[in-house]
Amino acid sequence: MFGNLNAKKGFLHMVINKVASIMVTYHPDSDVVQNAKSIIQSCERLVIIDNGSNADSKAYLKELESEDRIILIYNNENKGLGFGLNAGIRYILNAEDLQQIQWIATFDQDSHVEPDYFTKIMLAYDTYQEKDKLAILAPNWIEQKAKNEDASNLEQSYELQEQKTVITSGSLVKKDVFQKIGLFEESYFIDFLDIEFCLRARSFGYKIVQVPQVTMLHNLGNTERHKVLGSNLQATNHNAIRRYYITRNRLYTYKKYFRTEKEWMKEDMIATAKEFLVILLFEKNRLKKLGSIIKGTFDALRGKTGPMI
Repeated sequence: MFGNLNAKKGFLHMVINKVASIMVTYHPDSDVVQNAKSIIQSCERLVIIDNGSNADSKAYLKELESEDRIILIYNNENKGLGFGLNAGIRYILNAEDLQQIQWIATFDQDSHVEPDYFTKIMLAYDTYQEKDKLAILAPNWIEQKAKNEDASNLEQSYELQEQKTVITSGSLVKKDVFQKIGLFEESYFIDFLDIEFCLRARSFGYKIVQVPQVTMLHNLGNTERHKVLGSNLQATNHNAIRRYYITRNRLYTYKKYFRTEKEWMKEDMIATAKEFLVILLFEKNRLKKLGSIIKGTFDALRGKTGPMI
């Protein structure tokens, strides 16, 4: 009994030493404090990059400055999610006291994890046969606003599932993968960073795996669900600015990977058509969002990157 307990404690300590995390914040609310504490309880370091938040939000972040193993870096302006993630990655890669780190986990400010989150993911990784080919481990995320419904529909499977793409938040990336294929695409500013990075990893021969028994609460947007002709449709209600970036960066990603990711492109185009229909049927500010989609298309065609003007 005590031998098993010691072995478990030893494995937990090994996991903590191997994982460092990044969280990028932008005008977070008070929940960011507990979310950050949920992450740091089982990893070696949490680097928070704040992208020019207002004074009220910074007050919440300052509550975390006294927390052991949490590092806060404040930007004077919003330099984009890609810049924030890459700043955190560079900090971890260059820190002399973090050379033992093998995995870098990335989180949004609204993501909350359980105490055994990293341990469960690492236990699952320990069973994976092609460890040298694996780049990213991801959880099975649950929409915060529909957690009871989503949780009841989760597959009761313990088989690791290969994916083409996964979301950034909650995912663990091998540190040496960043060193081999590069960091996140900063020119995207926000949106489709995770998709592009996953497809780039696949182009290098890496695999992306989801651990279905490990869940994480996450907000994809201001999500609402609607039923049409017996089918469930999800409206994320992203604002017009987000619609611009989603459209523009989606087209850039199509251009980069249309030769190697034809199946993914086909699936994404179908999903995009459904998404467009949902916007027209259920979301507010339709005309403004339609204008942003047109502008995003135009800017993609003319090669415009970076922040929207």
